Amino acid sequence: MDAAAVAALNALMDRELAAGQALLDGLDAERAALTGFDVAALESATAEKERLAAEFDRLDADRRRMLERFGYGPGSGDMASLIRAVEDPTYSDDSRRTGAVGSRWRRLVTLIHRCRNDNQRNGMIVGLQTRRVAQTLNVLRTGRPDQLTYGRSSHQGLAAAARALGRA
Repeated sequence: MDAAAVAALNALMDRELAAGQALLDGLDAERAALTGFDVAALESATAEKERLAAEFDRLDADRRRMLERFGYGPGSGDMASLIRAVEDPTYSDDSRRTGAVGSRWRRLVTLIHRCRNDNQRNGMIVGLQTRRVAQTLNVLRTGRPDQLTYGRSSHQGLAAAARALGRA
């Protein structure tokens, strides 16, 4: 792999790092909208997050294709092999010092994990809010937060729920 190929990989990874940071910022905006109960902000933040995630995925696919052209697979072990070939023959995932490619790779892996964790956290917030809304509706329908209105048949209990709401 020549110097121009390494420079192209570093440039692509820089763009991927910038896109990943933007996605992380988008996930923060989505969390703020979720916890602030701001529907308009949530719609905007979710649309932006989806756009940013698509860009991040596109750059990831570009990097994987570039690695393939260089004769390496897409996995973490393949990237370590590339780093050993172009920067440091003793490179490992726990090496203390890394060169330009290794440093970018580590930052990218860390960023991917942060994005995944933040997205899962946002999903948990949505799940908790969904559960809270369901409990509130159950209280309105049945007087109890844990009593379901519907059973095996999606319409079972509908008449009882309507009567309960009519009494309220």
